[in-house]
Formats: sequence, structure tokens, C-alpha cells
Amino acid sequence: MSDERMHPVGDDPAWSESYYFNFVDAKSGLGMFTRMGFRPRNGWADALHVVYLGGERVAFTYGRRDIGMDLTTYDGDLCVGGLTITCEDDYKRWRIAFDGGAQDIADAGVLITRSKARPEGWFKPARLSMQAAFETLTAPHYAGQGERGHFEQSGRVTGSLSLGDRERSFDGLGVRDKSWGPRNWGGANPGAASSGGASSGPQLSTAAAPSPFVNWFSMNFGSDISLGGSCGRGADGVIRGQGWMQEGSNVGELTDVVIETVYRPGTILHDSIVLTGSSPSGRRIRIEGRMECVCPTKIPFPGGATFVNEGLGHFTLDGREGTGIAEHWHNVVE
Repeated sequence: MSDERMHPVGDDPAWSESYYFNFVDAKSGLGMFTRMGFRPRNGWADALHVVYLGGERVAFTYGRRDIGMDLTTYDGDLCVGGLTITCEDDYKRWRIAFDGGAQDIADAGVLITRSKARPEGWFKPARLSMQAAFETLTAPHYAGQGERGHFEQSGRVTGSLSLGDRERSFDGLGVRDKSWGPRNWGGANPGAASSGGASSGPQLSTAAAPSPFVNWFSMNFGSDISLGGSCGRGADGVIRGQGWMQEGSNVGELTDVVIETVYRPGTILHDSIVLTGSSPSGRRIRIEGRMECVCPTKIPFPGGATFVNEGLGHFTLDGREGTGIAEHWHNVVE
């Protein structure tokens, strides 16, 4: 069976199957991340689709649908809310389409605050229509298989969108992933270890200093260099992990990854990062990146929430300019 298809549902109550895509068009400034997840033991699937529009502005959408236990039913029906994703060729080509309502938000950082505390007019209702083709540039790199599977691929994304009465086209680079198996979102089991964004970590009060328990990243430096992976907080407070890296036609393990972060004063929104590690060829790499826009997404749990802060960033590696997503996970108690 192709891992592009749905897998048999496991016994874990937090079992999930999900599809994720992102891209950044360095010339136009447009970017996107979209995630569709199926949680059969909860009885629903949801879809988060966000478009970066330049500066701090985003178009934000979210939808849900009821689902049954047999996920193979949805192999040809990957539709939630206004989002539809379609596999046109396994591991090679996908299509992402959205048509529906969106929140046009001038400053995505407002999403870190309670909805009741946001200023009047913090978003404008809008109609978003978007068509994107994701064509992979690398073979899938597996971080896990079997009952806990996860793979990622680099790709080129082309297409167009309209928001309100304005139409724009894009041609960018990004990363996709597919995962299946137990996935406990942040606050479900406080204190559990995490190395891949699937379990929870230490909780913070809203007044505490930033202390993410997972940092996930994907970056593209042209069509011949890309990388991705995840890191977790160690007992010493250092964010360490591993991932994958494409160097030309070769894709291999990215090891000894350490991420250091600078935050916007008084917030858990990251402003810049430094990533170091060892490439598949054994050379040491250092990547410096600055976020253009951080879009917080909130996953409530009793007494608080996990914030998955998705930062569109510009990065430098060996003098080469690149773009991508730096994602930081924080638990906040209220």
C-alpha cells in the first residue's frame, strides 16, 4: 500500500492521519501553510489553510467535518471546509485548492491574544479562491514508518489566488509532509517527552519567558538545497534534534541540530533563529534566519492552550538566500 493513502486506524485514542504543505515565493512575498488532519476516534477532520500576503498580513481559514472510522473512505475525498487536496501522482504531484470565506488579518500577531481582547476590526471578512500545484523535487525522506509514520519532501509550488477583487500568481519552493499514528496535541498529557511535535511538553504561564517544547523547520535555498526536521527541549533547556537535508541530488540525515531563538520583547513570538548542524556529507552548517511574519495557531486544552507559531522566514546559508517556515510550539496555562 502506498503511504500516500490512508492507513488502518490504530487503537490509540489520539490516532491521526494528516497532510501538510507549505511554500514561499521569494519574489512576490506570498507564502502558505496548509494542514488537513483526520482524527477518527474523535469523529472529525479539520483543515487549517493560511496564506501569507506580505508583511504581517495573512488570510486565515479553518474548517471541520464529521468523519467515520474507516479512513480509506476518504482517499478520494480529502475535502474539509473550503479546502480540497488531491493526489495526482504518488510522491510526485499534489493539487491544493481552496474556495471559501477567510479572515483577512492585517497583523497576524493578534492571534496570540484572546478573541475578546482583540481590537475592533482586527480582521476583515473576505472570499479566498486559490489553486496550487505541488511538484516534488526530492524522494520522500522517512522519519518513521509502520504504525507511527512520517515523511517529508521538498517541492516547487505554482498557481494563483484571488482575495476579494485582487488576483495574484506565485511560483515558490516549499516542503510537504505526511504523518499517521498517535498524535497528542501539546496540552493533552503535560510533561510527556517529545521529539517530533506529537506529544506535550512543559507548560508556561502567560507571564513566563518563552520556552518552546518543539521547534519544527523547513527551508529551501533554491531547487538544489533544502532541509527540514524537528527539535525538542532537553533537560538542560537546549533545543536539539535532527532531520534531513538535500544537497544536489542527494538526500540524507541532518544531525546534531541545535536551534537558538530570539523573541519579540515580552512575547512568545519568535523574531530570529540560528540553526547549526551536520549535513549528510559531514560538513558543519550554520543558518541564520529572521521572521517576516509569525502566525499563531491555537489548540485549546483544559486550563490553557498550545500555540503553534508558524513563522515565515528569510534564511542565509553559506551566503545563499533562502525562505521557509520556522515553527515553535508553546504550552500556555491561563
